[in-house]
Amino acid sequence: MSEKRYFKIFSERHTIGAQNKYVALFDELDKIENENDSEIKRNLTAIGINADFLSADKNYLYQLILRSLNEFHNSKTFNLQVKDLLLSIEILFHKGLYHESLKLINKAELLADECENFQLMIDILTWKKKCSGYSLGLKKAAEANLQIDKYIALLNNLKRTTDLYYESNLLQTENEKYTYADIQKKYAEILNQPELKSEKNVLSFSAKIFYHLIYSNYYVAVEDKRKEYDHLQKLVDVLNASKTYAAENPLDYISIYNRLLSIKKFFPSNAFFDDIKVLNDFAKEVTIRKEVVLQRVFVHTNTHELEYYLINNRFRQALAKTTSIDKEHYKLSMDMEPYHMIYFFYLQAVTLVYLGQFHKSLKIVNKSLQDFTFDARPQVYLRLELLNVIIHYELKNYTLVKSLAKQVLKKNSVTRIFSTTEENILAVFIKIVSLKHSTQKEELVYWQKLMQTINSSKDKLFINILNENYVKWVSAKIKRKLVCDLYE
Repeated sequence: MSEKRYFKIFSERHTIGAQNKYVALFDELDKIENENDSEIKRNLTAIGINADFLSADKNYLYQLILRSLNEFHNSKTFNLQVKDLLLSIEILFHKGLYHESLKLINKAELLADECENFQLMIDILTWKKKCSGYSLGLKKAAEANLQIDKYIALLNNLKRTTDLYYESNLLQTENEKYTYADIQKKYAEILNQPELKSEKNVLSFSAKIFYHLIYSNYYVAVEDKRKEYDHLQKLVDVLNASKTYAAENPLDYISIYNRLLSIKKFFPSNAFFDDIKVLNDFAKEVTIRKEVVLQRVFVHTNTHELEYYLINNRFRQALAKTTSIDKEHYKLSMDMEPYHMIYFFYLQAVTLVYLGQFHKSLKIVNKSLQDFTFDARPQVYLRLELLNVIIHYELKNYTLVKSLAKQVLKKNSVTRIFSTTEENILAVFIKIVSLKHSTQKEELVYWQKLMQTINSSKDKLFINILNENYVKWVSAKIKRKLVCDLYE
């Protein structure tokens, strides 16, 4: 809204005689859901505005909006301040005002150094070389030119470390294609590169970030959670010590913090909720992309809190959290990666099943299965379908349970996502609902056998809490059946 208000003030300053035309066109585009030129022309004509050249007017409006946004945001980050200074430096240079240019160059150098933007620093030094040559002599120009070598080296080191980070990321996401031995071999090749043999070999703050992320990826691959946690904690400590990183790169900061929280909740630490507070406070203070930041922090922090409560059997707090999430859903008005959103809703549905609120859980499950596709996050999507079967079983919709369970097992036969435990749960459902007149005793036998199978299983599931979830749920089923059996 603040950008829109600023645009209207800006457009009045930068258009002569036709300002109402572009503001009116802006308002018209802002309020319609689907752009339709005929409808826009009709609406503009109705308020006395000539819409004969709508295509050209749209193009001019687009340029006007960009100029307005540039001016509105030009001092919000160090990077934007440097770019604004570079524009002034070039203008002053072409006017022959070299000493005035050098004053701005000195200011720009300090800002670019603070935010470690090596590319901008090279641009700044290029202008410093030119201005020095014309005003201070050849020697000063040569000194400025030599400084460029330092930043080219830093840029190359950062580029190389970034390449290795992407390589490690791809290896992590595609790990199902390789054997454990293959993954170790490929990571050994990555970690053997000169830049990664020691933290001293990464030459900048930015490169250090990728250094720790690469090692975090490696420890995910070799299933060493303690060392993965140590690297992520070191990384977040480094980021929090920076004056500029979080402000200049809010989405990257949130992404890294999110990764720390995803593993920190599994380690005994009083700092888990301190970190939740840090992230929430950061979202309130951020000045750029505020709406996007608020939504991401809302989704990530609530996801981790819910998971934390489920891990620690704190169901009362889990219920309170689902209630507060439900009240604040208005924040979820902007798009976010389905990968995160589907798991966010999955955890809410799981929590409600624990608390026996099956109808509420079913609403979330149905909406999630409708709003997301299997490709959004296959492992979670199929488990939402499994949760759907569990809920219908609890609601005694046995005919539906049988058909759904068979469908889900059929999908899993292709994808091979489920653990043996999950396949066995679905098989038990089919057996129980296939009994013509099952008794509590007969059902109890099935659940007890299933529990024995789960306890002896060595399944490695994609989420640490998942196996515990099934154990808790099956244990609750057995206890209820035992109580019912006493009164049967």
